[in-house]
Amino acid sequence: MKEKQNTGFWESLRVILKTARVISRMDWKNIPAFVGNQFFLTIHPFVTLYFSARILDVLAAGAQWESCVKWVIAGLACNYGVYLLERLTACMNSVEGITLYWQLYQEMSRVMMKADYEELEGTAIREAKERIERSAQMFWYGPWEVPGVLMSVAQGLTITLVSFILAWPVLLPGRGGDISWGVFGVLLLIAGTVIYSLSSEKKLYRLKENSLDKQSAEYRLESFLYDYAEEQNGAKDIRLYRQQDMIWSRYDHNTQTIRQIAARRRSLQAKIYGVRGALAQSVSYLAYLIVGIRALSGAFPIGSIVQYVGAITRLSEGIRVLVYSVQQIKMQGPHCREYLDFIGDGTEKEKYAHKQDGSIDVAPDVDYVFEFDHVCFCYPGTEKPALQDVSLTLKKGEHYAIVGMNGSGKTTFIKLLCRLYEPTEGRILLNGIDIREYRYEQYRKLFSVVFQDFCLMSFPLGENVAADIQYDEERVMDCLDKAGAGKWAQSLPQKLRQPLYLVDQEGVNVSGGEAQKIAIARALYKGAPFVILDEPTAALDPLAEAEIYTRFRDLVEGKGAIYISHRLSSCRFCDTIAVFHEGRLVQLGGHEKLLADKGGKYAELWQAQAQYYQENDRKQME
Repeated sequence: MKEKQNTGFWESLRVILKTARVISRMDWKNIPAFVGNQFFLTIHPFVTLYFSARILDVLAAGAQWESCVKWVIAGLACNYGVYLLERLTACMNSVEGITLYWQLYQEMSRVMMKADYEELEGTAIREAKERIERSAQMFWYGPWEVPGVLMSVAQGLTITLVSFILAWPVLLPGRGGDISWGVFGVLLLIAGTVIYSLSSEKKLYRLKENSLDKQSAEYRLESFLYDYAEEQNGAKDIRLYRQQDMIWSRYDHNTQTIRQIAARRRSLQAKIYGVRGALAQSVSYLAYLIVGIRALSGAFPIGSIVQYVGAITRLSEGIRVLVYSVQQIKMQGPHCREYLDFIGDGTEKEKYAHKQDGSIDVAPDVDYVFEFDHVCFCYPGTEKPALQDVSLTLKKGEHYAIVGMNGSGKTTFIKLLCRLYEPTEGRILLNGIDIREYRYEQYRKLFSVVFQDFCLMSFPLGENVAADIQYDEERVMDCLDKAGAGKWAQSLPQKLRQPLYLVDQEGVNVSGGEAQKIAIARALYKGAPFVILDEPTAALDPLAEAEIYTRFRDLVEGKGAIYISHRLSSCRFCDTIAVFHEGRLVQLGGHEKLLADKGGKYAELWQAQAQYYQENDRKQME
């Protein structure tokens, strides 16, 4: 908070201009559309003001009608030309405004997708993104408002400069008596408007910043409630457990808190606008008095009253807008810096990029051997190790099962293997070289993984399997056939082009079983040398899971395969079974060997599961 309030003008201006360059890289028409529209919108009243004054002067002087017609035609032509330019830039402004809105959000999404998985499981990156979004949604702070800030600068400069040029004769001493007192009064009122605007905008900014931090929890809860109420999964619980009253109660309590803070902000804004209006009216009436006195004494034609009064009044407004723009630059600068830092264009260019990328190329189509060498790992913010002193070798062409109770470290082991995390201690080697020495993107291509909480996208079926817009339809169909979803895919109205889920109006809902088969087909399509199934079939019954695992073994013949399952019977066909317990690798070997060790953890788990299934079968028979 303190840092934002003390950010200097020039530093904020530098950040604003850098943000404008980022926006221009996204689409060069953005800034010209916004600023150009404001310029023509601002200049239009002055064109009308100037030609109206000239026409009145000509009429007051008794000139011939030809002169009046010329001025009228010239005024109409200029007004219409400015109007057309204003409308053109307004249309561009509207289109580019919507485009900019989505482009800036898309850039943050790009960062989220490229950031380390470790960052996503933490809170820092999500809190940073949430603050940027909350600033925009509550007060339009941040890069979204940069075109508006530049528009205000253009407006303030244009009004001030043109008004000063048009009002200059009134401010000069001349015929019409000594009215220096009046000029001094106008300048004094304008100075008062400037000082008050600066002071009031600072107060309003501090109040908004306090609101931004105080309402963070409320807006987070509001977002959660909206998402929960609209999700299909939440809809079932809402209806069955009658959660409507509870949700509405939370809505109401949350809204009251937000309204209380907003009421204080509205009260201050009303006071500010009231004082500003009074000062502006004072400038306007004093301008009428000065111009009227000098016009009556013959200092200038009576028609010029329209020009000079309007110019002086607008001069006050122009200076106020210019001061407001300066204050806006100081307010928006820190928020734009947050955005630039987030997307990697700020002072921390690699803030959320992958932190360690090696220089060694991963050799294609070789006998890959992975070795865990005394690996330990603690999740960020925790002291208890998730993995402790794990040493294990994995070879391409062999199949492995990773078993153990919940929390034993199975999924953590896979995350480290895939470089979603880096070991806290120890090393993971690929063909004798630390995996951190390899190029990160090339290393990740070694694995096809189906996690228990896998996700499918609301895109066409073929794109889900290929993970790409362009794909080989024959190969996609072959992978779906191998995964057991071929007949289902052929039955869809649009086959591989069928959108999944109901985001698209032509979409179809996908059952849990079909979704699992699609995910397996996606793993097959990638064609990586190592395939990992991390309990993706946990929702299936034991026989269905065993069938999928047995079929999958044939599909990945010649590749390295790792299976994680609570059901030990599904892993009997594996070459090697690794048993984890409380973060440690406690047993390693084949099924028969491990089962023969009566005091081992594997035998204990096997007997417990066998007894469970026997009791379950007996109850069903009874």
